[in-house]
Order: sequence, then structure tokens, then C-alpha cells
Amino acid sequence: MSEVFGALIDFWPVTVLLSLAVLWYGWKRLRGSLRLFVMMAAGSIAGFLIAVLLHNAVYALSARWWGPPGLEEPVFFVVAVIVCPLLLLVGVVGAAVVAFRGRGVPH
Repeated sequence: MSEVFGALIDFWPVTVLLSLAVLWYGWKRLRGSLRLFVMMAAGSIAGFLIAVLLHNAVYALSARWWGPPGLEEPVFFVVAVIVCPLLLLVGVVGAAVVAFRGRGVPH
């Protein structure tokens, strides 16, 4: 896959484990707004994978049994293509700003 998030899909087991590890690290080791931004970035990656999985599952199941997909399939697509990348951008930039300012240092 040569798409922007193609590597996330190709290596989804590693991506899921890494995302869960960063979520756990953010929850247990970080404080304040740094925790929020790190968990937002890691959660957006997990959310992207879940939205792609649900988009494909709804499309496949509806094409096989129910006819054309309804509103659910485009909603998962928008979440995967627009919402999750925006959350990732906000999380990474926010974490970088907070880390460079010296707030939210891990204990």
C-alpha cells in the first residue's frame, strides 16, 4: 500500500501493540496536559485502525447480505480519513509544545 497510512494497515499488529503501550505509558507515567496530548495521539492511531476495520466490515457485510451500505460506512470512512489524522496532529503538536515548555514532566 502506498497510501499515507498504508504502513499502519500493513503492520496492524505492531501498530496496535505500540499504540496500547503508548496509551498505557501516558496513563501511568505522565501528568497534566502532556498526558492528554500523548494519549490523544496514541488513541487516534488505535481509532484509525478500528474505523478502517469497521468501514471494511460494514461494506463487506452489507454488500453480501443487506444491499448497498447505509450511513454507517461513510461515517467510519470520515472518522478514519479526517478525524483520526487531525487528532494525531493535535496530539503530536500539543505534546511537543508542552514538552518544550517543561510542563507535564513525568514523575
